[in-house]
Amino acid sequence: MKYLTYSGNALVAAELPDSSTVYYPPAVIRGLSREEIPRQLTEALENPLGMEPLSQLVRVGSKVTIAFDDNCQPFPPMRRPDIRQVMIERLLELLYSYGVRKRDVTLRCAVALHRKMQVHELEHMLGPRIMAEFHPEQLANFDAEDPDDVVDLGATPPGEPVHTSRAIVDSDLVIYVDTIQIPLNGGHKSVAVGFGTYDSIAPHHNPAMTEDVPHVMQPDGSCMHDSITRISRQLQKHCRILVIEAAMNGATYPAHLRHLAKPPERLSAIERVVRAATPTTMKPLPESWRAGIFRSIRSEYAPIEINAGAIEPVHARTLAAIRPQLEVRAPRQHDTLVFGLPDLSPYSVGARVNPVLVVSDVLGYVFNWFWNTPFIKPGGVVIILNPVFEVFHDLYHAAYKRFWEEVLPVTTDPFEMRDNFQEKFARDPDLVEAYRNRFAHHGFHPFTVWYWATYPLRYLSDTILVGPPDDRAAKRLGVSWAPSLDRALAMAREKTGGDDVAALTIPPFMYLSVDGDR
Repeated sequence: MKYLTYSGNALVAAELPDSSTVYYPPAVIRGLSREEIPRQLTEALENPLGMEPLSQLVRVGSKVTIAFDDNCQPFPPMRRPDIRQVMIERLLELLYSYGVRKRDVTLRCAVALHRKMQVHELEHMLGPRIMAEFHPEQLANFDAEDPDDVVDLGATPPGEPVHTSRAIVDSDLVIYVDTIQIPLNGGHKSVAVGFGTYDSIAPHHNPAMTEDVPHVMQPDGSCMHDSITRISRQLQKHCRILVIEAAMNGATYPAHLRHLAKPPERLSAIERVVRAATPTTMKPLPESWRAGIFRSIRSEYAPIEINAGAIEPVHARTLAAIRPQLEVRAPRQHDTLVFGLPDLSPYSVGARVNPVLVVSDVLGYVFNWFWNTPFIKPGGVVIILNPVFEVFHDLYHAAYKRFWEEVLPVTTDPFEMRDNFQEKFARDPDLVEAYRNRFAHHGFHPFTVWYWATYPLRYLSDTILVGPPDDRAAKRLGVSWAPSLDRALAMAREKTGGDDVAALTIPPFMYLSVDGDR
């Protein structure tokens, strides 16, 4: 059975056993056009869930902070105008019509411990009009290491520190504009984490949170999300938050690439020809050319619906809206997962995927994309197709490079990392300075993504890399290596005693529900 998938910046026709199951995402749900968004947003703000209308929440003299996610989501980047630009431009028009003065509006990108967005990235997301009107005096990235901005709001009953930006607590109203692709994002996580510091994020981005409970990618049954909710509720005692959540569809690809997301039965005759020829035509291209082709992709994402109001009722509506776009039924748990990882990660926007992200994105994200129970059996195997280039962006991934050089040669165990290295990296003056001034991910960030793999690292019997020329990267990452997919499948059979193989075609994203265990 042929399985068209990624391996970094290549598309390969991998050969799977004929009994394998290849899962494809649901067909794209029609979303709102850019022209429809302002009207839908206005209606949402006039009829919010669990709150008064926006017109009753602000007046002349009200100080308003408009917060928004960084470019980790959605990805690949949206074609222009970005949906956030369209929503924020309309939001500003409404605020001005209700008497709010421009000088009383602040815009903040909620980067948390991610790298800060550069000016050209903000301009791509927000458009020239907003940039000209607000940047740089009233539009900036949040800085989790700025002592003049960070405010300590005490702790939750279990003792989790509650930190946020002074802009949040000094505002009469905080409006968080969010685009939601997966249940991980949005809800209580938006402000509580997006404006959190190392001290307030470390309690829930912690291997103890996922040691016995796999849920990090959805709020139900998640120890991590329970901690975030406690912090958010404590935070809301000091500020008023209105969230705007756009539940996004799965339109990852422009028209000429949509065949990549379709099962064979949904392909047109032309798409079948193009799909069959793609691996052969791309193979002779230089790596830099293939990378350029994929980096040029601009997604066609659109909101399925837009809701506004209080955090919990809005997020409940968002989760209900995106579930049909994400949910795929799996008849059973499988022995082995084969997954081709593209050179694409929420943490490598503008950069190559580094070796740490190869493992953490598959085990921390893809393995955890399920609604009820893992779609791989206990003791199963994950096979990752990716060349695993040992490259680290000089600016963005400074902490990741040190994690690769200093932590992984000593241990791959999340608890040992936490106990022996986490504080050193989080407090390191050079890494703090790189985060604050050189667009680097925070020193704690590589630990957070590795921690999300805590459950699968113990649940699985093996993880096997296919694509690197030798086992060097695999040894450093604490996983196995195979020179070919055939050999990896044979190794998996030896480990599991079975040959029930599942493969995922991602992107677009999907979450699996295993039948018989709802």
